Amino acid sequence: MLPSVATLYTILPFLLSFVVILVFCIFYVRRYRNPYESDRCATITSIGALFVSLLTCALIPVDIFIVSYMKTSDGDFKDWASNLTQRMVIENAVLYSYYTLYSLIFFCILIVIPFVYFYYEEKSEEGFTSEGRLCSAIKYTLAFLFVAVTLLLIGAFIPLQEIPSAVDNSTSSNSSEWINELRFIWDDFSRNRGEDALSMVLSILTSFGVLLLIVYTGFGMSSFPIGLIRGTKSARLEMERIQESHLTNQTRINGLRDKQRIGSKLTPRERRQLSKLEENERIITLEEQYLLTYRGSLFYKLRNLVRPLQIGIGFIAASLSLIVWISLLLTNIDKAMNSLGMKMGYALPKRSLPNPIDIILVAFQTVFPLDYILIILMALFFIMATMSGVKNLGIWFFFVRLYKIRINKSTPQALLLLFSTLMLSTLGMNILFYCISPQYVSWGSQHYIQTIANTTNHTISDCNSNTTRENCTMTRVSVLLVRFFYKVWFFGAFYYWSMWALIVISFLSALYVIIRPTKSVTEGLLDDEDLEQSDEDLRA
Repeated sequence: MLPSVATLYTILPFLLSFVVILVFCIFYVRRYRNPYESDRCATITSIGALFVSLLTCALIPVDIFIVSYMKTSDGDFKDWASNLTQRMVIENAVLYSYYTLYSLIFFCILIVIPFVYFYYEEKSEEGFTSEGRLCSAIKYTLAFLFVAVTLLLIGAFIPLQEIPSAVDNSTSSNSSEWINELRFIWDDFSRNRGEDALSMVLSILTSFGVLLLIVYTGFGMSSFPIGLIRGTKSARLEMERIQESHLTNQTRINGLRDKQRIGSKLTPRERRQLSKLEENERIITLEEQYLLTYRGSLFYKLRNLVRPLQIGIGFIAASLSLIVWISLLLTNIDKAMNSLGMKMGYALPKRSLPNPIDIILVAFQTVFPLDYILIILMALFFIMATMSGVKNLGIWFFFVRLYKIRINKSTPQALLLLFSTLMLSTLGMNILFYCISPQYVSWGSQHYIQTIANTTNHTISDCNSNTTRENCTMTRVSVLLVRFFYKVWFFGAFYYWSMWALIVISFLSALYVIIRPTKSVTEGLLDDEDLEQSDEDLRA
């Protein structure tokens, strides 16, 4: 077991993260849900989905801290970790924590969220009793359950690539040492086909998550920080513009109505013009109402205090986004030049190019808990970037936009789809963490004693994929990824090329966000539902 000091360092930050994440989830869901259409079951499910997603990210630094704390700065294992069996007990505890959280994600995405979504969806249909809604929701959920079972069976029985029993002479040195390390991983994890089944399902879900990551997070990495820095147009100037438009529009409407009132028949062109002007008038009136509400809010009254804070957070987020982008680019270039190739999932035995995130995290780990804080901040940044992408782009099904996400106006169905999107994106974030910081995520700050060839001298080196299990311990998250990258190489190759897509999308998004005009306070707040509600109010 872990010594008391290590347990304290591990448990306390995790418990603190647990509380902070729970408070954040409750606040975030309440901020976006529509209070007039909210459903308690949908709200609780949304909070739970976001909570599990963030908790999965919070487990990564705990995993890294444990393997790093096993060794001293001199490269020796500490007394309590010197026994391989003892280390395996601790590693398995972390592994089962990952499996528990991954299983919860799997269960939420394929069972809970579909059931709650369809249960609420039938609420709007007339003539449905509670029993009818329940039966209808179960019917649709069974279809998702069939998909889940099918994926599990595929994972359990699909033939996977075997670890070779011997390495031929033509195999490169790096490949030989890497395969030897994989053999240890195989011995630990290949006994249970149920793990293979779960890994297959998670890899398929992660692939969808990576696609969402490319679109939403790739766009949000620019829109989130730049949006904070640029802010919105002046509410006072916007009100002056609206009032001027209101006066001009009303004058033109009155002119056409006066013409109609004195008996002159309007031409078809004038009737179309009148209809368009009346539509514009409704939009202008709604914009004015939103602006009046905004100018009366506490946020607007404290804008002189909040605005500098927004700009500061924006610059920090922009710096983090740039560092992440550079690290991801350098890692992909390194893999292109030095990896073991597509059939090995583009595994990188040893880093050759400098990686800013890796360097910063390894340096921060010497001062507990700076690295833990940075990982949590990165996880929150990716979540906020993904949210920003969803808010700007909306939730789409192929080429059809299903829902817009708006503060205090999101329906329960929109919230459920939003947080299922975030859950899938969280799985993709594990891949992103591994790609932007392969050294730190795999080994933390571990070192080992390396004997110089043909001498009795020793040197202390950073752990890497060419070391043996007796010298270094891989984190469980990296073991899960590397193991399945090899057994089903397609996923490793897919994730590698997906990171190139993320690099390109985020770069193009940055150019678009920089050159587009500053947003209005009311931009994105008006849609067809608001206009329909305005029609109902006018008729009433």
